[in-house]
Amino acid sequence: MGHTYQETSMAPLFNDTTMKAVQFALSGVNQRQQATAHNIANVNTPGFRSSRVTFEDQLAEALRTGRSIDSISFDTQRANTPVNTRGNDVALEEESQILIESGIHYEALVAGLNHKLGVIRTAIGRP
Repeated sequence: MGHTYQETSMAPLFNDTTMKAVQFALSGVNQRQQATAHNIANVNTPGFRSSRVTFEDQLAEALRTGRSIDSISFDTQRANTPVNTRGNDVALEEESQILIESGIHYEALVAGLNHKLGVIRTAIGRP
């Protein structure tokens, strides 16, 4: 099942492909963090099946082909990890690693966004 990306209204200056891509990626990482937190919260729930959120391949393809970022969505699917002794498939170490990596990706995206905004500020003459 996919989640459609909803763009917020921004001034045209902030509505270029780079800004749209970063905004989409930030939303995707946020969705991933929420799904992972939900997985971890259900670590002891018998029968629970964990999920994964992906978006990178679709975003890369849209950027490569010039397709509108507005036309792509996040993909949520089952993790398909082995069922454990608790009767679910939550792999706590793997989930923790995903949370850490997602946090790093989020910070990198925010740093990139801040850099772009800094360039815009410099271009309009505001330090």
